[in-house]
Amino acid sequence: MVSDGGYIAIIVDVMVLPEYQGNGIGKTMMQKAMEFIKANLKEGQFVFVNLMAAKDREPFYAQFGFEARPNESVGAGMSQYVYYEPR
Repeated sequence: MVSDGGYIAIIVDVMVLPEYQGNGIGKTMMQKAMEFIKANLKEGQFVFVNLMAAKDREPFYAQFGFEARPNESVGAGMSQYVYYEPR
């Protein structure tokens, strides 16, 4: 997770090695991240948490309150690959 300490936090997927999946590691990581965000809010504050999930992993994040995009209130999540170009 990356945050500006104020308005924005970004979670770029949770990855657990296949041999350790199914043991609650990813769930614990997300719970701790969301607890950290909530614990550092002051009265009247909010944080916009952006999430870039791998394809078909949306149900995992839905249990933490995330909604698939696009929807009626927000547009699609977007990404871009930027490659090294020799100068």
